[in-house]
Amino acid sequence: MTPAVLRSPLLWLGVLLLAALIGALVFTDSVAELARFSAQYQRRIQQTLSVSLRDIQSGSGSLALWTLATVCFGYGVVHTLGPGHGKAVVVAYFLDSSRPRAWIEGIFAGGWIAFTHTLAALLLAGALKLFASVGLLGALREVRNVEMVSYLLILAIGLWRLWAGITGRLHEHHHGDHGGHDDHHHGHGRDHAHSHHHRDSSQRTIAGWLLLTAAGIAPCAGALIVILLSIALDVLWAGVIGVIAIALGMAITLAAVGMASMLAHRLIIAEGRSQEIGRFTTIAAALIVIATAGTLLLGSLERFFR
Repeated sequence: MTPAVLRSPLLWLGVLLLAALIGALVFTDSVAELARFSAQYQRRIQQTLSVSLRDIQSGSGSLALWTLATVCFGYGVVHTLGPGHGKAVVVAYFLDSSRPRAWIEGIFAGGWIAFTHTLAALLLAGALKLFASVGLLGALREVRNVEMVSYLLILAIGLWRLWAGITGRLHEHHHGDHGGHDDHHHGHGRDHAHSHHHRDSSQRTIAGWLLLTAAGIAPCAGALIVILLSIALDVLWAGVIGVIAIALGMAITLAAVGMASMLAHRLIIAEGRSQEIGRFTTIAAALIVIATAGTLLLGSLERFFR
């Protein structure tokens, strides 16, 4: 890394933005009081959802439906801002790349986690109703089981990326830059470097997709409750509207995190395209993923054996 790169104000602005994002992640995921407030607020919202669905069933008009949609949207925002792995995964997704990403990718990353998170809840609700009639507590136990699988997958991807960053195996090797070789060797070196770069980009893309999907497959408890209650009250259409509102609230919040992460990444990478910076960001992304997944997995296991 050259001194000129280190003197760049945009690089350090990106580092500060990234530090602020990571600080926010640590704060929201580790402060017990905030976690307790988030859980209590979500429980209150769930009670309001139950009342709204009963009002819709009794034919109380469009006000109950608007209340349901608004409360569900608020639940999606609070659920995302509370403790969880979605935010950390989005930040890690943008760090683990050697090229600047587009704004649209920030929206896509947040949207994809929100979509898979709520879709997983719909699929779980359908499976529970199809194969067995379980109560709400039984359904929430199933959510915890799937969450553990999600955390294990995220942890495995994080370890894979950490190994790649430490060993440098997934970084472009600049062959053909040495003097004293003929044109054939230069051409071969360039082709070899291009091949490495292409393989690196492919592996990063696959890792990014896997990471976002692994974070999303843990079903959203709120969406599951809305669907199961709406099925019980025979107003499934209202439940689907509620789930869409939850997904929208989550997507907007996660997209904001994604766009901030993208900006930090662009400031850091665009200013210093050195291999050292790319390797550092890969290792940093992997450590964020491992720490988050490990913490959530331990918490989940503690609740499971309690």
